[in-house]
Amino acid sequence: MSHWVRIGLIAAAGLLAAGCTTSRITTTYYNISGVTGADLDREIARKGPLKGHALASTAIKFVPVAIRYDESDGNCRYSSAKFRIEANVTLPRWRQHPSSDPELRSAWKYLANYAREHEDVHIAIAEKYAAKIADELEAIPAKKSCDSLDVAAEVVLKRNRHEHNREQLAFDAAEQKRLGKIFD
Repeated sequence: MSHWVRIGLIAAAGLLAAGCTTSRITTTYYNISGVTGADLDREIARKGPLKGHALASTAIKFVPVAIRYDESDGNCRYSSAKFRIEANVTLPRWRQHPSSDPELRSAWKYLANYAREHEDVHIAIAEKYAAKIADELEAIPAKKSCDSLDVAAEVVLKRNRHEHNREQLAFDAAEQKRLGKIFD
């Protein structure tokens, strides 16, 4: 982590209330229309996130809100590290037609609820990693300089980004498998 990144982290921490680690979640909707399941499938493929390859998605960002250094006894360590999740959830919104089939409306209600719950799990996974990163940064042993500490922090951040991505993908794969068993 460069000197400028460290200054940015300190500045961000100073601008935000200490201990403010509550996730910030926004929801964006894309509108779909139609009166049949095939209509809805077509609309999702045309307008959905990830170029129509997903019904819903969540963009996740880890944001440092309080990074504090303790420079004492000729050493440097993190005395405090707190992160929050900023997530933008993208979900479909169906503008139902009065002529749409009641069974389709019921199925859509279930699907829309499932999509929201699925994305909530992605957020929970990210929140777990935000706390894990904070704990691991605070556990790094004191180093002779803050630059050396930041190098050790980069290792922690890189490893956790990789583990986070792996867990997110594993969750999606498990859900695909589970849903495949239900709908096959």
